[in-house]
Amino acid sequence: MEYNEIEKLLNRYLDGESTLEEEASLKEYFSQPGLPAKHSEMQEMFRYFAEAKQDSTPAFDITNELNSVIESELKKESVNRFRPLYARAGSAAAVLIISFGLFQYLNKPEVIVKDTYKDPKLAYLETKHALMMVSKVMNHNSSRLKYLSKVDESFGQVQKLAKIDKVVNSVKNTEK
Repeated sequence: MEYNEIEKLLNRYLDGESTLEEEASLKEYFSQPGLPAKHSEMQEMFRYFAEAKQDSTPAFDITNELNSVIESELKKESVNRFRPLYARAGSAAAVLIISFGLFQYLNKPEVIVKDTYKDPKLAYLETKHALMMVSKVMNHNSSRLKYLSKVDESFGQVQKLAKIDKVVNSVKNTEK
C-alpha cells in the first residue's frame, strides 16, 4: 500500500469511521516489519490489540456448562416444591386476619353520649363562658391582623401600575 493511502486509512480509523475491511488492511500493514519510525507507536498499538485478543479468549467447555445448568435447575425444583403450601398458608392467614378484624369491628360497644349537667341552665352558662373565652382569644389574635389592610392597599396600587404597564406595552407593540 502507498504511504498516503495508509495515512488516510489511519485517520479514518482514529476518527472511528473505518470499515472492517479497512481495519483488517491496517492490521495487516502494521504487522509487517520495517515500517517507518513515524508508525512505530501505531505498530505497537496494533500488536498489543492482537496479543490481548489471543489472551482474552476463554476456553469453553460445554460439558461443565451443561452440568452446572442441570444442577441449578434441580435445586430450583426442590425449592419450588413447597411454594403451593406457602401460598395456601398465606391465604389462610389473610382470611383469619380479615375475619378477626370484622369480628372486632362488629362487636365493638356502642358509645352512648351522656349529659354532664342535670340542670339545662347551668349547661347553658358553662357553654356561654367557654364561647366567651374562645372569642376573647380570637379577638386578641386578630388585633395583629390590622396591618393586612395596608398590604391590601399596596396591592391595589400595584394593580394600577400593572394596568399602566399593560397600556405602555400595547402602545410599544403597535409602534413596531
